Amino acid sequence: MTSYLCEIDWPTLLAFAVTVVTILCTTIITIKHQRRALDSQIAISRDASDRDKEKSRVEFIANSRQLWINSLRDEVACFISETSSIWDLYQQKSGRSDVLAAMEAPEYAMSELANWSIAYGSAVARAEKSRAKIQLLLTPAESASTELMDAIDKAYSTAKSKKDPDQENSKVISTLQPILKSEWERVKAQDGA
Repeated sequence: MTSYLCEIDWPTLLAFAVTVVTILCTTIITIKHQRRALDSQIAISRDASDRDKEKSRVEFIANSRQLWINSLRDEVACFISETSSIWDLYQQKSGRSDVLAAMEAPEYAMSELANWSIAYGSAVARAEKSRAKIQLLLTPAESASTELMDAIDKAYSTAKSKKDPDQENSKVISTLQPILKSEWERVKAQDGA
């Protein structure tokens, strides 16, 4: 019985050892490949995340610029409307002053003058508010912004001096259009359009 225990079956033992080494090597190689695959997936995920962040940043800037363009356009339109209203109110007052004087109804004339004054004051206040908003939307260091504010001030002065601001309002529009176009081109360039 002792001889049976001492007798080693070398081919079986060698086969067993080769099997253990093969399993160990396969496991180590599999772990290395899994790590490489995981590192690759992490790198791909980080790249995608970075691209998404950049895309979000670009979209945010483009949306902000578009909102700025819309705000500036709306405020300039309001300003032009108000300077035209100031002019229209002057026309209304000058056309009715002779009629009101001839009516011999001072209470009615005073009431009409009070209503006109309220409408005129409101139009002036709205024009000044729009002017202030426009000024806040612009960059004072840019020459196009300075030109636009000069045109706006001239249109406002013209309306307040009882003159038709139509020509000056047209100058405001023609000064504004290159600013809007330039900003629109920047939005398109950032958006990739």
